[in-house]
Amino acid sequence: MGFNNPSVTWAEMARLLDAPSPTGTPGAPDAPRKVGGRTLGGPREPDGGDGPAFSRKRGSYAPPAIERPADAVPYAELHAHSSFSFLDGASAPAELAEEAERLGLHALAITDHDGFYGIARFAEAAEHLQVATVFGAELSLGLPAVQSGVADPAGSHLLVLARGEEGYHRLAAAITHAQLAGGEKGRPRYDLDELAERADGHWAILTGCRKGTVRQALAAGGAGAAASELDLLVSRFGPDAVNVELIDHGNPTDTRDNDILAALAAERGLPVLATNNVHYAVPERVHLAAAIAAVRANRGLDELDGWLPSHASAHLRSGAEMTRRFRRYPGAIARTVTLADELAFPLRRAKPALPTLPVPEGHTPMSWLRELVWGAVPRKYPDLSAEDRARIERELDVIAQKDFPGYFLIVHGIVAEARRRGILCQGRGSAANSAVCYLLDITAIDSIFYRLPFERFLSAMREEEPDIDVDFDSDRREEIIQWVFDTYGRERAAQVANVIQYRPKNAVRDMAKALGHSPGQQDAWSKQVDRWDGVYEAHDHDIPDRVLAYAGELLKAPRHLGIHSGGMVLTERPVGEVVPIEHARMDKRTVIQWDKDDAAWMGLVKFDLLGLGMLAALQYCFDLIAEATGEHWSLDAIPKEEAAVYDMLCRADSIGVFQVESRAQMGLLPRLQPRRFYDLVIEIALIRPGPIQGGAVHPYVRRKLGKEKVTYAHPKLKPVLERTLGIPVFQEQLMQMGMAVGDLSGEDADLLRRAMGSKRGIERIESVKAKLYAGMARNGLVGEAADDIYAKIQAFANFGFAESHSLSFGLLVYASSWLKLHYPAAFLAALLRAQPMGFYSPATLTADARRHGVRVLRPDIHLSGVDAGLEPLRDPTLVAPRASAASETKRGDPTGMPSCTERHQPPVGEFRPDAPDESAAHRRDGNVAVRLGLAAVTGVGKPLAERIVAAREAEGPFRDLRDLVRRTKATAAQVEALATAGAFEGMGVSRREGIWLAGDAAQDLPEFLPGTLVAVQPPLFADQSSYDVLAADLWATGISTDDHPMTHYRAPLDARGVLSSRELRTHETGRRVEVAGLVTHRQRPATASGITFVNLEDEHGLVNVICSKGVWDRYRRVLRDSPALIARGMLERSPEGVTNLVADGFEDLRVGVQHRSRDFR
Repeated sequence: MGFNNPSVTWAEMARLLDAPSPTGTPGAPDAPRKVGGRTLGGPREPDGGDGPAFSRKRGSYAPPAIERPADAVPYAELHAHSSFSFLDGASAPAELAEEAERLGLHALAITDHDGFYGIARFAEAAEHLQVATVFGAELSLGLPAVQSGVADPAGSHLLVLARGEEGYHRLAAAITHAQLAGGEKGRPRYDLDELAERADGHWAILTGCRKGTVRQALAAGGAGAAASELDLLVSRFGPDAVNVELIDHGNPTDTRDNDILAALAAERGLPVLATNNVHYAVPERVHLAAAIAAVRANRGLDELDGWLPSHASAHLRSGAEMTRRFRRYPGAIARTVTLADELAFPLRRAKPALPTLPVPEGHTPMSWLRELVWGAVPRKYPDLSAEDRARIERELDVIAQKDFPGYFLIVHGIVAEARRRGILCQGRGSAANSAVCYLLDITAIDSIFYRLPFERFLSAMREEEPDIDVDFDSDRREEIIQWVFDTYGRERAAQVANVIQYRPKNAVRDMAKALGHSPGQQDAWSKQVDRWDGVYEAHDHDIPDRVLAYAGELLKAPRHLGIHSGGMVLTERPVGEVVPIEHARMDKRTVIQWDKDDAAWMGLVKFDLLGLGMLAALQYCFDLIAEATGEHWSLDAIPKEEAAVYDMLCRADSIGVFQVESRAQMGLLPRLQPRRFYDLVIEIALIRPGPIQGGAVHPYVRRKLGKEKVTYAHPKLKPVLERTLGIPVFQEQLMQMGMAVGDLSGEDADLLRRAMGSKRGIERIESVKAKLYAGMARNGLVGEAADDIYAKIQAFANFGFAESHSLSFGLLVYASSWLKLHYPAAFLAALLRAQPMGFYSPATLTADARRHGVRVLRPDIHLSGVDAGLEPLRDPTLVAPRASAASETKRGDPTGMPSCTERHQPPVGEFRPDAPDESAAHRRDGNVAVRLGLAAVTGVGKPLAERIVAAREAEGPFRDLRDLVRRTKATAAQVEALATAGAFEGMGVSRREGIWLAGDAAQDLPEFLPGTLVAVQPPLFADQSSYDVLAADLWATGISTDDHPMTHYRAPLDARGVLSSRELRTHETGRRVEVAGLVTHRQRPATASGITFVNLEDEHGLVNVICSKGVWDRYRRVLRDSPALIARGMLERSPEGVTNLVADGFEDLRVGVQHRSRDFR
């Protein structure tokens, strides 16, 4: 699910909403840039800031203004490599198409290596041009191994062009077969006889470049050898398929080679055609092409010089220029046009259908879908009204009209299988607008209850397929992915690729390497480029101009192919006949050669099977609670609307809570003061770039707190905007506004919303806009009033958050908040098991849990499991009040108040900020502590941890370190890591003794007789200081269970007058103060115009530090590299108690312990 940029700036949207940002706020888009500031690759892309589920979408191709020559000589370039030949082509597919149009070429063929990686982007661009599209590939024959890092890759090439749709499907299938037969990524294995059999007259074969078998033979054995190779091609593929390719790059032997090849063709009656073996669009790209060739070869340009062309020759040329170069070979230019006309076709004609699902006898897919839907109505809607029944029927009619029943049945089957396996899952996104999805148990959101418009999900006027995103427990999602592969077969199911593009840092690093600079220089220069947006300062870097120039050209070029986070495609005909499939790096994963945007443009239906870490954490939490207390919970069983949960959120006590734990969310919670579930839904939606910078947040908060009157532009807008106090927040509301005051149909309103967010939507808007204005006129809205409503709809068209999405996430926000309040120990253990996830590191999560009274224990070789778990406490009264007066603690005996578990809770009243925090009284797992797992120890990992636990359970406790090594085959380094973590202290072995004994113990392997090695008695070691223990903990696990680094620096900081985070909460505002802490985050949202937010953590909590662009520039190196800081600035605090420090200076605080921050854009 993606969100596109609107067609207006946020400054303009602020004006439209009559709530402009205050002067000098981070949102001001016109803030001056510092002199000397430069950016690699031009303007920065926007991102979602703290907004959930933001995904970048490439957007539709916007053609530039190109004047095609009227008198161009007809010529088709049939051999061209794009940047999707991965470090062999230097121009994007669209760039090649545009240059072909500029030169007046008749047609262009993209022939990347062993795949169709870039053809969707090429075809999309060509739809707006007059260049015909031909699709082919240069197949790599006889590869002995993956060729990365090789100066001149081994093997031979076979250039194949597809003849129409049938040829395309056959070539895609051949590439798929070879890619999968190779057994590993990057090593396709072709068989020429199999290729000839697959071709069956549907391919055109070109003899190719210097790596083609004919030219290789000519170079090695002369004309006779070349003739033999040419005859082999003809015997395999037939004389009607083979074309002799002539190439003239101005090299000394080109004319001689072309003469020989032309003569061989004439002897056999074969056609000759001219190509330029294109690797870049224009001559100026030759230096970049050489640089990326050096990157591919893993060496510098000087080392690669002997393999590089001597001049710029492999670029697109016009028909007139090619005619002059090949005038010695009559017909060589004309043949390209004739052949291109035989081969060319629009790529979208190859669009596949969905697979046909088996349904019960007597049913069609649509009738079976109706059966499932109406069968669920008595369970979901026992009192269904006639109006709501009509809505369900209308949804089913649209599904039937669009012929999508198979899509819904497939998703229903996937979700049903997950539930059968006990895997937590939840549909989200626009699918929550559908009552059908709710009745099929795909989503948990009742769209009828919330009156969500179905057209936001699926409309009869919409061309593309619906988009259903389903979140699964991230640790068990792989089970579902493999089930899909097994159910539909790897021929008809594959994952969508993710094209990994060059970003500023790795572009600088790779170009520095290509230009021959040392590894140390490469690393140092890449660190001088801002990790967020490629900004560097002219006076504050020593990166050579040539490195910067090449890196700037390389940005956004594809580097390699990865795996999309969860997108899968299913097709009726084998997927590999539509787009080639290849191995992914991950075991048992196969991916198509297109990303999600390519697949969507081509019309492939994508199923998003996403892994959500919070669902994994919730499942772990439920399991841990059941084991520790005997209480069994599920998402449905958790008591709803408990006042204490909302009180906790009003205090911004939300570290670890889903979606509302970020800096911006924690700043909004005390202002918004959520008191019901729908407040959480709005909270999630408000922290989006649009509402934040457009000025919607503060008006809503003022109205929510009764400080501003709720008004509506028209009485008919009240039912639409009443739930958000007259402020449009959700995308659905924009559609409903058009329907309420403009008399638009649901389809028209969705079309208007989508067209407004499209770069090419002007034509589509006009007809719907006329309907909207006519409807508003009928409702008495004309002139400025009508223009104002239209402008607001336009401003929020695609940046407002979907209400359906926010509702889905709101369920998890409440569930995670409830668990954090009532079971903080289980919640921490679950979060640690589900790592990596969320906004905070395990160290911050642990520190927060300790502040809530949770005891955290170090790893223990006899007590720890593989992952973090719960362990009974001997004296739970030290942690939390008990639920009964029983004197003896038993496993399964919860603490806290029994009323917390009652399904029906008392009404939620107003929040009282001055009321005491009674969270501890609600804790139900006060009789347990969190024991860190063995896998969390640096260098141990899950395999060894599992062996240790299995050996312990099978044969009992370990006698000593030697016994551990013999039974688990742990290495010396792994034993040292366990000793450093204090895992052997339960055996009476101190950390230092364990490190001393590790090397000796590691030699006592199972292949030696027990007791034959001489034991070494460790010396008497002095006790470690508390700081030494802290440093050891942080090195071993990254977590301190009973200490914090800042504790050891508090005395000198106090003497200097540096405040702690606890003191900041009550200190006088408007004063210049200093605060110190570990850097947990550096975050620069795209909406902040250079403002960086730095979070500092001390032993008492977190401090949010606001760093302006000028301050960042002045203290850039300290801010960028220091793990701990002393920040100086002005203290500010909102009436609700939200505290920030507006910084004007920073110092490095050398804490001497290992620590890394989590940095975000």
